[in-house]
Amino acid sequence: MDNREVPLPQIPPLCPGCGSLLRPHVVWFGEALPADVLEAAFEASRHSEVMVFIGTSAVVQPAASLPLVASEQGATLVEINLDPTPLTHYADFSLWGKAGEIMPRLDELIEAFASKGE
Repeated sequence: MDNREVPLPQIPPLCPGCGSLLRPHVVWFGEALPADVLEAAFEASRHSEVMVFIGTSAVVQPAASLPLVASEQGATLVEINLDPTPLTHYADFSLWGKAGEIMPRLDELIEAFASKGE
């Protein structure tokens, strides 16, 4: 459960360098991704054999393009989501439901499959 108490009983940590409130390591809507991070993501997509995209609307660019880049290079695409997205028809497998329920089961299946090959 998130904390919606106002004012906050405890102020978030401050930056030891400048004394400002620390910012989470996220990119907010409307902000650009760091260029080096974006290029690394596209490079990884170009070399992926399998790409799993989880819980996305698949409409926020440029991140929504990453599965398409992987697919163009022959990667298998696995979508895990509550609802279909614009990427659904590109996915080789679409698993509908909550990621917190699907991912543990998928992990179990992968481990079972891997142990049979030993």
